[in-house]
Order: sequence, then structure tokens, then C-alpha cells
Amino acid sequence: MPLFIDSHDMNDFSEKILKKIANMPIDKHGVKLLELLFTKKENKMFCVLEGPDKEAIEKHHKDTGLTCEFIFEVTQVKPESISRTERLREMGELSARVAHDLRNPLGVIKNAVELMEMTSKDSTDEKMKKRITIIKNAVDKMLHEITDVLDVVRTKPLERKKNSLLGILESSLKETVPDQIRVTKPENDIPVFCDSRQMEVAFTNIITNAVEAIKDNGEIKIRIKDNQADAIVEIEDSGPGIPEENIQHIFDPLFTTKSSGTGLGLVSCKNIIEQHGGKIIVNNNPTTFVIKLPKK
Repeated sequence: MPLFIDSHDMNDFSEKILKKIANMPIDKHGVKLLELLFTKKENKMFCVLEGPDKEAIEKHHKDTGLTCEFIFEVTQVKPESISRTERLREMGELSARVAHDLRNPLGVIKNAVELMEMTSKDSTDEKMKKRITIIKNAVDKMLHEITDVLDVVRTKPLERKKNSLLGILESSLKETVPDQIRVTKPENDIPVFCDSRQMEVAFTNIITNAVEAIKDNGEIKIRIKDNQADAIVEIEDSGPGIPEENIQHIFDPLFTTKSSGTGLGLVSCKNIIEQHGGKIIVNNNPTTFVIKLPKK
């Protein structure tokens, strides 16, 4: 609905009238007062109103017995950054509700299929076993994507304590890297004051991306470096690299070049690392994610 700004001489108003105006609901002309602005020096009052058209605003003032010096129709222009933030916030709230509602029934399906598999292990034919495996894989994939969404939109308080950085990395590697991919792990370790569960989520996402880039054969190299106040983790893969036109967008929400996926995995990583007071960047040729974390 269009917005209007009008001007009034404050001499026309008593305190009683001002209170009445400030609390006025939408009137019969469809006009609603959004804001009252005063200037003592000029003894003026300006109103920001919402209404169908200028004629409705004029009728509104006629009914209230107020005299306007001017009425302007205005256009509200929001900075792109604010509009984007609002859109992301709204999208986040919606995504959280949908993800939460989907997670429970998917958990029920997964449990039911696993129970079917356990109770009919000997009697189930090969075709049925394949179908059960397909269902389990599909449910696991959906649950993984739901977790990606919830990791981004839910802000959890950090539970920081002293942790082994190498230990967190080794936990992140478990069941993430297939046997055919070689992994070079660091031999050194640095204690870091962090939330181990959240950091494991961040490292697992990065390592999963590396595995998907390498596909069937290649190598992941992980290095730990000590930089006095910070611990630095480098995760390098032997994949084909990130196209230059994409590299500046990989931490943008919903950006993905995959045929499936949420485009939220690296967003979640960035959020977790920045929540710890750290930084994450990516270099190309070879693709290397560099994570800097404060030790204390």
C-alpha cells in the first residue's frame, strides 16, 4: 500500500488530540498512521501514513478536523543489504519450521525400515533387500540435508572447553572418507578452546566437499600449523579445483553447483568458525580451505 507524509502546525494540537492520533486504528478510508515525527524548533509535526491513495488521506484529515500544510506520496527504498538480511531471516525461520517438521517422520521411517531389516534378515529376498537399502539411503540423504538447514538457522550457544584439534579432525574423518581416497593427517597437535561438536560439524562439511570433488580417486592432505595466538588448519584436496567465477560465492547461502544439496554446508562452516572468533578462506590450485582458530 502507498506511503504518504504530511505536515501539521503543532499549534492545532492539544495533548489529548495527539494521544488520540497516535493510537488511531485503520479508519474507514483504509488509512493507518505508522509514525509521528516532531520538531520543536519549527513547531511542526509530520505523519507517516499508509493508505490506498492521496484522496483517502485527505478524507482522513477532513474526518479528524486537522489541517495539512502538505501531503506527499513517497516510495520506501530499503538498502539492498537490509532487504537481503530480511529475506534471509524470513527464509531461515520458514526453513527451520519445515526442517523440524520433516525430521520426526523421517526418523520414524528410518527406524521402521531398520526394524524390518532386522526381523526379516533370513526370509527377505534379494530384491526386497535392495529396496530396503534404497529407502535407507534416501532417508539418510534427506536427514543430512535437514541437518544442514538446521545448522545454519539455529544459533546454538558454544560449549567451549580445551580440546585436541587433531582429535576433532580424526573424528570428522571417520566414515566420511572412502578407502580408495588417501588421507595425509598431521603428526602434530594443538590444544584449542572450542566447542568440539560444532567444530566437528564444520570440518566434516569441508572434508565431505573434498571427497565429492575428488570423486573416486585422489588425496586429501590435512595440516595443522601454530601461529602463536592461533591454530591454523589447512585441508587440501587433489580435485579439479573451483572455477574462478564460483570461488567468491561458495560461502553464499543456497549457492551450489551440485545437482543435489542445499548450498548451506559451507555457510554452516563459516558461521561456526566465525562464532568461535575464527576465519575461513579458500585458495585454488590446489583447492585448500584454510581455517584460523584462536587457541584461547
